Amino acid sequence: MKTRRKFISRLSGITAMLAFGASSRANSLAYPGTGAGNNKELEGGFIHMVFFWLIDDTPEVKKKFMKELKQFIVQVDEIKKSHIGQPADTNRDVIDSTWSYSLVLTFDSKKEQDIYQEHPAHLKFIENASSLWEKVLVYDSIKT
Repeated sequence: MKTRRKFISRLSGITAMLAFGASSRANSLAYPGTGAGNNKELEGGFIHMVFFWLIDDTPEVKKKFMKELKQFIVQVDEIKKSHIGQPADTNRDVIDSTWSYSLVLTFDSKKEQDIYQEHPAHLKFIENASSLWEKVLVYDSIKT
C-alpha cells in the first residue's frame, strides 16, 4: 500500500511538472523570447498610466507632490506594481516630454483598478495634490 501511495505521489508531481512545462512552452511559442526565465511582459492585465503637468517646477511643489503620491500608493493593496517617472532625455518628433511626472500602475484586472479608483487613499491623494497640477492625462490599457 505504501509503495502504491508513493508511486501515485511521484506520478502527480511528474504530471504537474509536465503540465507546467507544456504551458511554459506554449507561452514561449505564442510570445517568442518569453520562455522560462525570459518573461518580458508586465505583471497585471490592466495598466493605468497617468501623466501630470505640475503648476510649478519648484522643489517645494515637487517634494509635496512626490510625498502625496508615494503615501497613497503604499496604502492601496490592489496595486500590483508601480513606477513613478520623469521625462527621459530623449528627443524625437513622436515624443511628448512636456509633462512633469508619470505614474504607471498595474492591476490584475479592471475590477481591481475600479476598487483603486474609489479607494480612500486615492481620493485623499486627489484632494491633497490636485492643486499642484494644471493638467492630468490618463491612458488605461488591457492585455491582449
